[in-house]
Amino acid sequence: MPIRHAPDRDVARSPTETLEFSSWFSVVRTYEECARRYAGMLAHFDLTVSQFDALVSIEALGDAAQPRAVAERLLVTRANVSGLLRRLEKHGLISLSPNHSDKRSVLCALTPEGRKLTHRARAAAARFVRAQLAPFPKAELETLDHQMRAMYSHLQTLDPAALADG
Repeated sequence: MPIRHAPDRDVARSPTETLEFSSWFSVVRTYEECARRYAGMLAHFDLTVSQFDALVSIEALGDAAQPRAVAERLLVTRANVSGLLRRLEKHGLISLSPNHSDKRSVLCALTPEGRKLTHRARAAAARFVRAQLAPFPKAELETLDHQMRAMYSHLQTLDPAALADG
């Protein structure tokens, strides 16, 4: 969810608290700008980020990808992935066929058109990421990667409800 406003800036804060808020907003703003530009790049292929991620997941899973496995890779529910897969099928990028070993499910596979588009969009995504990070030396990227992984791990330990209650 995009952050639309900052906490009240008129409230007196300690220098550390100001740095904490500034750092947090820098992470959030940077993520939102990265996501917006990445989505814009994928729009040139008439793809959303979710559609691109689904195509890449199906390619990685092979021609017998099950929607459940695609959903797990995308960290979404099967219900969410079902509509996404139907839209990709409608655009001729994937085929859905009955799963003969499990009559309740289907199998997903890239069509030749879907495979070509995935290849082109993946190459563009790689160029995008390289261009985005080009100004930073390898040592800075390693530090950034380490810090973001540490932040992610720490976030997993936080209880939002407990923090909201004080």
